[in-house]
Amino acid sequence: MIQVLLNGIIVGGLYALISVGFALIFSSVRFYHLAYGSLAFFGAYITYVFRYSVGLNFFLSMILSSIIFGFVGILFWKMFYSPLQKKKTSSVSMIVASFGLLIVLQNVMSLIFGNGGKSISIHDNLSQGYEFFNLFITYNQLVILAVTIIVGILFEFMMNKMKFGMSIKAVGQNNDLAMTVGINYESVMNYVFFIATFLSVIGASLISLEIGIRPIYGFHIILKIIVACVIGGMGKVKGAIAGAMMLGIIENFGIYFFGSIWQDTIAFALLTLFLVFRPKGVFE
Repeated sequence: MIQVLLNGIIVGGLYALISVGFALIFSSVRFYHLAYGSLAFFGAYITYVFRYSVGLNFFLSMILSSIIFGFVGILFWKMFYSPLQKKKTSSVSMIVASFGLLIVLQNVMSLIFGNGGKSISIHDNLSQGYEFFNLFITYNQLVILAVTIIVGILFEFMMNKMKFGMSIKAVGQNNDLAMTVGINYESVMNYVFFIATFLSVIGASLISLEIGIRPIYGFHIILKIIVACVIGGMGKVKGAIAGAMMLGIIENFGIYFFGSIWQDTIAFALLTLFLVFRPKGVFE
């Protein structure tokens, strides 16, 4: 059972890396960036290209693709979402536009990389693992856990100790008040979309170590991220982390007791329960 809990924490950590960025964007612009999941896995494909076509190691490949797609995230804000926001477009219209971008990205990935899965690894010995106190953890899982913790610490430091991080928090809490004290909204949004997309590609690249990469995974992950954010409280960054961890743990216990076929059912059952009984999430 403790092994199941450990696996759930690892999965929850992966969900958290991507959920944080989604919550960060929602808290700043108040709409669902549905294309976010496809951007994340497009970035994971570029990690794959750097890893196997260019011949770089996995970590450098992941960092480079995350930086590149951080700027792609800014481009999405400037080309699509910022103009719509300036036109006072409704949230529903922005969600529809975002869903359209998700479909476009998914089809572009299919055209470039095909619909078949791509596997990615850190090294050739995929079966290598370690045993601690009767708990078995693979090398990939150990890397996932370490990177998730390191990124989480750096993100917390950035948001609470650095000027632009505090500006992001100020815009998320009260956009109008933030602008009256001289915070540049457009500049903050550039940071938000860069950081969020950067984190999402890190998360998707790490996920690819476990399950590979397919174009459809971008759609799958955004559904899980929405569930995690609803559990934790939509727009609350720390709530998104907690919701992601809860989702990962509950999913893994569900798989342990009922089988993997119930994984998605469990996630959406949780979503339904929270929307009905706790719509503002755990951290209301």
